[in-house]
Amino acid sequence: MYFHNSCFIIGFKMYRLFLITIFSFFVSSNFIVANEDKEEARPEVRLAAAEKILLDSSNISLIYVEGLVCPSCAIGIRKNLSKMKVVDNTRFKDGIDMNPETQLVTIALKEGGVLNTKDLIECVEDAGYAAIEEYKLHDSHLDAHKFNHDASVKIVHHTKK
Repeated sequence: MYFHNSCFIIGFKMYRLFLITIFSFFVSSNFIVANEDKEEARPEVRLAAAEKILLDSSNISLIYVEGLVCPSCAIGIRKNLSKMKVVDNTRFKDGIDMNPETQLVTIALKEGGVLNTKDLIECVEDAGYAAIEEYKLHDSHLDAHKFNHDASVKIVHHTKK
């Protein structure tokens, strides 16, 4: 009788563990699919947002990060970028503000701070994303400094239509 009860208890525990595993799989896969369904902002939306941020803020660097489409994406990016020496961690959240709607990352810079492009690209890549370009205002128009993998930059001028 004791052996029979033990088998029943062990069988029930295994069955419960199996159900929990299956449930966890379906719940986690739904979250993954939900994030894959999100799309990046259209370029004109991102550029308009970039121009507004740059007009409203000072001592910042504004970066377009491809794939930043949900708040959980931001965790690794913020963690890596906030460690850079030129980041003013007293502003925003650890010196970093991110908008998944536009894929823009605003980095608060210390007074006189200048980002090292190579370090920036590496920090974003280490989080699993790609830093595509940095936005700057220049002579009343928006410039996009497109990052190359070797950390060189190609400047693209954007004009209002």
